[in-house]
Order: sequence, then C-alpha cells, then structure tokens
Amino acid sequence: MQEWKNKPTRLLRGRWMRIFYAVFIGIVALVFTGCSTMPGIRSNTSEGPAVPYTAPAAIMKPMASETETAPAGLEHFKNANNLSIEEIINIALQNSPQTRMAWLQARAAAGTLGVSRALYYPTVTASADFNRYKQSLIGSQLSFLLTTYGFSASVNYLLFNFGGRYAQEKQARYALLAANLSQNSSIQGVILQVEQAYYQYLGEKALLTAEQKNLENAKVNLLAAQERNAAGLATIADVLQAKAAYSQAQLALENVQGQIQIMYGALATAMGLPANIHLSIGTLPAQVPDKEIEDSIKDLIQTAEKHRPDLAAARAQVIEAQEHVHSVLSSGLPSLALNGTASRTYMYSPPGNPYFDQYSGEVLLEFPLFNGFSTAYSVYTAKQQAKAATQQLVNEHQQVILQVWNSYYSLKTAQQSLQTSEDFLTSARQSAEVALGMYKQGLGDIISLLNAQNTLALARAQEIQAKTTWFESMAQLAHDTGVLTPGFLNGTPVTDHH
Repeated sequence: MQEWKNKPTRLLRGRWMRIFYAVFIGIVALVFTGCSTMPGIRSNTSEGPAVPYTAPAAIMKPMASETETAPAGLEHFKNANNLSIEEIINIALQNSPQTRMAWLQARAAAGTLGVSRALYYPTVTASADFNRYKQSLIGSQLSFLLTTYGFSASVNYLLFNFGGRYAQEKQARYALLAANLSQNSSIQGVILQVEQAYYQYLGEKALLTAEQKNLENAKVNLLAAQERNAAGLATIADVLQAKAAYSQAQLALENVQGQIQIMYGALATAMGLPANIHLSIGTLPAQVPDKEIEDSIKDLIQTAEKHRPDLAAARAQVIEAQEHVHSVLSSGLPSLALNGTASRTYMYSPPGNPYFDQYSGEVLLEFPLFNGFSTAYSVYTAKQQAKAATQQLVNEHQQVILQVWNSYYSLKTAQQSLQTSEDFLTSARQSAEVALGMYKQGLGDIISLLNAQNTLALARAQEIQAKTTWFESMAQLAHDTGVLTPGFLNGTPVTDHH
C-alpha cells in the first residue's frame, strides 16, 4: 500500500526530471549553435575578405581639428611677398602637429611629476553616511528600528619608505626632462624638414628658369636651321632634328612645372598648412653664403655630443630607468605611516539627537613578507629595462657620430661640386655660343650644335642641383650637430661657442 502511495510521486518526479534533461540539452545545443555562428561577428565586420567594410558615417566625417581654417601666425604673412626662410619656419613652428604633440607630451610629463610629488603630502578624506536597519529577536517577537547618520574624516601620511617616493619623484623629473628635450629635438626636426622642402622648392623654381632658357635656345637653333634650309645650305634633316630638340625642351619645361607644384605642396605640409594654400615664396639665391667649415670632424662630433637634444633625452631616460629600479625595490621594503580618523555618529530618536564621537590614531609599520615573488620579478624587469636604456644611449651616441660624419663629408662634397658645376656651366655656355656661331656661318653641323646645347642644359641643371644640395647639406650638418636655428643659414656658423 505504501509502495502504491509513493508511485505517483516517483512518476511525477521522473516526468520533471525528463523535462529538466530536455531543457538542459536544448540549452547546451543552443550554446554550441551560438558559438558556431558567433552572433555579432557578421554584423560588425564585412561579409567576406573581398567585401569592403562599411564604417559608421560619424567616423568618416572630418573632425573639427582636421579642418581648422585659421592657422596660427599666418595672417601676418598672408599678403607678404617672397617670404623669407625665417618667416616660413616661424609659421611652421606655430602650426606643426609634430611640435604641438611634443609640447603636449611634455606638459603631460609635468603633470606626472606633480603626481609623484603628491606623495610628500598627507591624504585627507571625508565621508558622510546614513544607516537605517531593523533587527528582530526571539523569533520576531521582539524587534527594534535604529537610524543613524554621521560624518567622518581620516588623515594618512607616509613617513618613510626607504627612499621610494624620492625615487618616484626623481624618475618623473627626468621623464619630464626627457620630454622637454624631445620637444627641442622635434623643433629642430621641423626646422630641418622645412628648410629641405624650402630649398627643394626653390631649386625647382630655378630649374624652371633654366628650362625656359633651354627652350629659348632650342628655338634659336630651330630658326637657324630653318634659315639655312631656306638658303639651301642645310637639308631638311637639320630642321627636323632641331624641331625634335625644341619639343624635348618643351617637354622638360612642362615636367618641371608639374614638379614645382609637388614641391610646393610638400613645403606647405611641412609648415603645418594645407597644400592648397597660397603663399608667395622667394627664389633660390644667386650665390651661396660665404660659409666655411672651420671645425674638424672631431670638433663637430664634440659639438653634437653637447648640443643634440635627442642624445641628452636618451641620457635622461637612462637616469629615469635607474630611478625606476629604486622605486620598485622600495616597494618590497618596510614602510612607516601615520593614520588618524575622527567621526561623529548621530542616533535619530524623537526626544532628541544624541550622538557619540570616535577618534583613533596609529603609527603603522608594515613589513612586506611574501607576495608571490612579484617584487623580485618587478625589480628584475626594472633592472633589465635600465640596461636596455643604457644600450639605447650607446646606440644613439653612435648614430649621432655617424650622422655628423655623413653630413660633414656630404657638405664637403657639395662645396666641391658647387665650384665644379659653376666652372662646367661657364665652359658649356661658351661652347654653345661658339657652336651656334659656327653653325650660322656654315662651319659646323647641326649635331655639334645640338650636342653643345644639350651640354649647356645639363650644366644649368647640375649647377642648380649643386647649389640646392649645398643648402640642404649645410642645414643637415647644423641639425646633426644640434645647432640648427631658424636663422642659421643667414648668420650662425657651424661651431661650438662654449
């Protein structure tokens, strides 16, 4: 009888168990199906490897910072004619994203230094609380309701931690120094970039003038060939060859005109301006400044060691890494701190507002005993990072020497090439004049005339290239020795005044 009474219960229990298992299996199947289809993957990516991703419309629109229409410092120079290199560099330094980013990074490092110095001050906190709770006793036969509210304040002050906070403050100080020196390096980098783009642009403008002269000479040659052909002193082959030379000169002129626009865009971008802005730029100087390198390569390397801001920044980063080791090491040593609290708690009740005060103070001496070797590994990591920073300094020093070495001999070569190109141009001009005169008198042929004109065109281009290379090499040497300034090419020599 008892077994019959329990049978419905067992049947009911079995039915619920079957339902449970069915639901469980369904959930598991749903999970595995979801894992295989990965909801959200298809909706957040493109449909396939060959299908472009459609980005949200908001991210495809230019941000306000991208389309600023009033570059700093430009209004003063906008209507000026033939901007000088100093004025161009002034515009660039005010608008370059590189210098602005380096400056903002330095300001961020200054904030980090302020955070590290906060460890020398006490930490004061205040709080307020409101509590209401009910407690029941003896099976809810006795209960009471209590409401309290109050205020509290606490003071914590680190007294000593084996130089840990001093190391953190010194680490942040040298990080700030490295950031400031990196800003100086960024400024010199922008000056170099602008000067190189500036002289490349002026070189292309000078080359345009040279190509115009080449085109005029080719036209004179063509007229001479036509006159001789009309007089029966030359064949039509002379005229055709002269026409081909004229077309070639015209094509070269058109190529230079396009290259000028490209160089102008590069210069405007180096100035931190849009490429389509209009500015009036001067022309390549007819003569290079009278600048001779009086220092030896050894003196120039010593100048770079004293003045290169990126090399000084690498030195600061070594000290920063070494102080980081001390900071991490102190975290595993005892620390001494002072803590104090004060509070007042009010007990709400109808007759009045009784309260009670609490005060506490302690001198806390903490001994880190074991943290899973975390401190040991952190110290090891910091030491390896300090060694890596030292090796980075060694590499930076070697690169500086190499850069000074290369730029020194590049400038030497540019000086020699400039003198040679000037002599070459003088000889080629005289040769072309003689060839043209002989051809007009019937003493020379068209091949000799065209060869002389091609040589003259080559000499003009090489003289302009040599002059442009000289300006670029002088700026590069000044940058590599760390003495590049906006007015360097107009007065400041490459030398160490200290």
